[in-house]
Amino acid sequence: MPKLTWIAAACLTAALSTSPTIAQDYPTKPIRLVLPFPPGGGTDGVARLVGDAMSKKLGQQIVVDNRPGAGGNIASDFVAKADPDGYTLLMGFSTALTVNPSLYPNLPFDVGKDFVPITELADGQYVLVVNPSLPAKTPAELIAYAKEHPGEINFASGGNGSPLHLAGELFKAKAGVEMTHLPYSGGGPASAAVLGNEAQVLFGSVASTLPQIKAGALRALATTGLKRLETLPDVPTLDESGLKGFEVLTWYGLLAPTGTPQAILDRLQQDSVAALQDPAIKEGLDRLGLQVVAGTSAEFKALIDRDTASWSTVISDVGIKPQ
Repeated sequence: MPKLTWIAAACLTAALSTSPTIAQDYPTKPIRLVLPFPPGGGTDGVARLVGDAMSKKLGQQIVVDNRPGAGGNIASDFVAKADPDGYTLLMGFSTALTVNPSLYPNLPFDVGKDFVPITELADGQYVLVVNPSLPAKTPAELIAYAKEHPGEINFASGGNGSPLHLAGELFKAKAGVEMTHLPYSGGGPASAAVLGNEAQVLFGSVASTLPQIKAGALRALATTGLKRLETLPDVPTLDESGLKGFEVLTWYGLLAPTGTPQAILDRLQQDSVAALQDPAIKEGLDRLGLQVVAGTSAEFKALIDRDTASWSTVISDVGIKPQ
């Protein structure tokens, strides 16, 4: 056997023989889980809930590291440049990974090249709500009213390029209506604007809108998934209300820097999926208006690729710019 071929074969054999050892020994110290948003929000809630459960499976503490800013790009860039040793992970949020590549020019990282998806942890729908003063009790009635009063209805969002904004723009495009976008500094102020009738329409999170829906302060017209929500069983989806294929989900997942050993990625995927089977996790996610997903890394990658392509089209067509 030629010398170079023998060396290559020896290296491959060594790598294969040490791979199980890497998985068996890992982790030997705490793991940093980097978040793209500040404490107190949905991403933080999911990270701390799942992180505690994973810590028990892995035998090491998962330390939540909040690094907000630039729509999530600061956290993503930090993890993209971290050592690929399994000790620095990213809590990926749907729009931070799939919208930002089209929204922000010249990103210092490439989502497709610099990260390896591990697993999607959870996802959730949004709820289309209106101020009760608006004479619409169904999506069809809202569309008809918007067509009769083009541009007179205001829809609120948490800012340009936010999930609430993108859901509204997608609704406008699929329904063929004109509504005026009013961006606010977050989901809370956007919800307050609809409660005060400064805006009339909002795609809100389940957790933030459910109390107002039950109190009658907001009227729920539809949800944005392909299946009805257990918490709002009488509220139809937009898909079944005539906007076929309409689906907007918020999701959370784990990613690692490219180059992380496969054995470590496999260990993280298996332990995170196992941790998500805990009934306490389901209960905690229910309170956040989310549901457990726990899919494979290939399924998570396909989701990222699909959403990136979809939102790229919406952003280009509407001409959305970051605030």
